[in-house]
Amino acid sequence: MEMKQTKDDKSKVELASLEIFNKLSNDDMQALTAKRLKKTIKKGEFLCHQGDIWPKAIFVINGELSWAMLSYTGREQVLFTVKAGEDFWGHSLFDSAPMPASLQAIDHTEVFLWPKDVLLPLLHENPEAMWAITAKLVGIMRQAREVIYGLAFQPLTSRLAQLLLTRFGEVEQTPVERDLTLDQIASIVNSTPEVVCRLMYQFQADGILEITRASIALHDHKSLAKLAEKG
Repeated sequence: MEMKQTKDDKSKVELASLEIFNKLSNDDMQALTAKRLKKTIKKGEFLCHQGDIWPKAIFVINGELSWAMLSYTGREQVLFTVKAGEDFWGHSLFDSAPMPASLQAIDHTEVFLWPKDVLLPLLHENPEAMWAITAKLVGIMRQAREVIYGLAFQPLTSRLAQLLLTRFGEVEQTPVERDLTLDQIASIVNSTPEVVCRLMYQFQADGILEITRASIALHDHKSLAKLAEKG
């Protein structure tokens, strides 16, 4: 990993547009910008591990991170991803307890990072920003609840169909680069790569999509949407 201080006026504008950061005063925003660190995370590398004490916050400049929990049996479940232009606040920042999941780079990723000793004084001076963080964390809890609900009550076919529509369904018929590996897809839908592979090829045999090692093209959005609605 590479870490260095950086200055970037464009990123400052992006930060100021976020719900939490736009609650800060101009002076505090200047201080936050001056004290940020730029960190580069290679594809597959971890920014933090489940169980770490990680009292930090980040803003994703480019790339994408997965937020995934690991069971005692070694099974991984991706709860959501943090994309470019989004921020993430480590749980340890507020309770000094271990992180409940891991942040891992899906692609080559760059982030701005702030440690606890930089953030807390600014948050204490800006209670509206602290309230915005609370709202964001509640939103994450609700998002996790939807994932858990889906795992408990939706069949695998529906979960996979939903992921394909969300991730690759913007343009019908046009091949879209596969930015997730088979292992990553399996982690998101809580299955195994072997089972996901069989389902994907069944979708292809049914004319719903065409898949290669590098791309996915959705040919029948309507059928895929019907599968996603089941369960």
